[in-house]
Amino acid sequence: MVDSKGAHGLLDSNLTEHECNANAPGKKRNLGLRLVGLAILSACFLNVLGSNVRSALGPNKLKLDDGDSVSDNILEGTSVCPRVEPKEPSAHKELFQELDDLFRTDDFRLHAYESLGGAVRVPTETQDEEKPPGEDPEQWKPFEELHAYLKSRFPLMHSNLTVSKANSFSLMFHWQGSDESLKPILLTSHQDVVPVEPETASQWVHPPFSGYFDGEYIWGRGSCDDKSGLIASMTAVETLLSAGFQPERSIVLAMGIDEERGGAYGATAIRDYLLKVYGENSFSILVDEGGGYSERFGAIVSTPAVAEKGKLDVRMQVSTPGGHSSRPPKHTSIGMLSRLITELEANPHPTNLRRNGTFYQQVQCLAEHSPSISSSLRKLVKTSLNDDKALAELETKLEKVFPEYGPSTGTTQAVDIIHGGVKSNALPEQVHAIVNHRIADYSSVSVLEDRFASIVSPLAKKFNLSVDAFGNDRLSYPLESSFGQLVLSDAFDSALDPAPVTPTFGNGPWELLSGSILFTFTTNQRSAKSAETYFVAPGLSLGNTDTRYYWNLTKHIFRYGHLGASDRNNGAHTVNEAVRAEGFVELIRFFTVLILNSDKTDLLD
Repeated sequence: MVDSKGAHGLLDSNLTEHECNANAPGKKRNLGLRLVGLAILSACFLNVLGSNVRSALGPNKLKLDDGDSVSDNILEGTSVCPRVEPKEPSAHKELFQELDDLFRTDDFRLHAYESLGGAVRVPTETQDEEKPPGEDPEQWKPFEELHAYLKSRFPLMHSNLTVSKANSFSLMFHWQGSDESLKPILLTSHQDVVPVEPETASQWVHPPFSGYFDGEYIWGRGSCDDKSGLIASMTAVETLLSAGFQPERSIVLAMGIDEERGGAYGATAIRDYLLKVYGENSFSILVDEGGGYSERFGAIVSTPAVAEKGKLDVRMQVSTPGGHSSRPPKHTSIGMLSRLITELEANPHPTNLRRNGTFYQQVQCLAEHSPSISSSLRKLVKTSLNDDKALAELETKLEKVFPEYGPSTGTTQAVDIIHGGVKSNALPEQVHAIVNHRIADYSSVSVLEDRFASIVSPLAKKFNLSVDAFGNDRLSYPLESSFGQLVLSDAFDSALDPAPVTPTFGNGPWELLSGSILFTFTTNQRSAKSAETYFVAPGLSLGNTDTRYYWNLTKHIFRYGHLGASDRNNGAHTVNEAVRAEGFVELIRFFTVLILNSDKTDLLD
């Protein structure tokens, strides 16, 4: 998805692209060790699902009274954003060095690029409306083709691990560890991709399902979302198997089939299977697709999403008597619906910068650890911890300079679909609109339904429409002699409250994930780089991933894909989706580090 999707996460879509300076490959490890010694590793929050545009919070726009003389003493005291150190896979140090040397070779890289390219060539598209597996064999045939391809491309996984399927096409691999008392780790991804609009095919630099490697990018639908994550995790496991690695902690990989349409067939089947086989709260950590990293204020910042917004698609339907257009009423059903939409848009949801919110944590980390944030803003952010006046001032400043402030601190609404009328001389008897909402992490579906009804119901009453609001008698009202009816409902029966927030600072799984990310950074194999300071911090996913179904499997859910903003060409879900090959290698390295670090550690249950 990266809603974020990711794409998915909070600020990635607004980050300056990571353009790297030249640096000889032989100097990478020494540079990484120097950085470890410096321990300049903290947090700020920059994470959005799926998009890649420049940040309105960039240095040229967020510069508040830099000339002010501000004492650094105000920043002293207890940290609200503790530093995390890089975590080397010390228990498997020699093995990692061996694999890291392998990752540098052309043979390995070209093989990995082709693994992703081959997966992209299989058009596993899913539409909003799909029949379940078994009812439409033709639709699901590409998934059979993908499974056959994965079996040929990753033979060791298929011969050495336990392979299971749920609801025909959801794939799961179980790698049994030697210590059954340790909770397994769970790496999830999805096989499906959003459809390619046929009329846009000619706009692609390379055909949308070509999987073409041009020497810099691997092109095609799914190269960013999420076949890169699927293939990178499988490549890491296959390479570890080829090196003779045997884990102490079990590892499970699970791959859904319809994340792009809500996961109703795939992730639900995976959830049911894993709950039956492993039980509730049976996994030590879960990593799914999500936010990545980018260069900001002279540092590379990484933002795993630890929170995820809720969702509600409201169907707003107006029904009125039909008739000939030569004798129209004062307002047709389309006119009424239009007025109702206008009323909604005239009353956007309020934003709220809450001290216990993920976004506020982001701002605190930015102020505490960013090397080039203005001193006046640093003071204001720190003061706002205990000063309501400063909090209000901070809210005003962020709202003015940061377009993503609203989506990050409030519920969003967007009228995305409207339908009505069949003939120019016939009054439409029934029209409807679909209003998509992403629910703020501090709100709920019920609060949203109440507010929605309170906005449109008074206007409906003026039109002499009775109201049925979400089947709730408290929100509805009948009219004995109404002209028509307004019905509000959950359009797709997919209402979702915001996700539970994953524990962060002071918790082992967060420290293990963050340390793995940072070690991957400090030893990265990129041909060039532009920053020597790296940060990891919690982020908020504005979209919804398959993790919505996995809440009972573990409390430690992270939505993160180790790709930089500029590694995703043109983002995802649009034309010219492509992933930078060097970035894809770093994603493989990240999964390798994470697996090795998870194997022998006291940071996981």
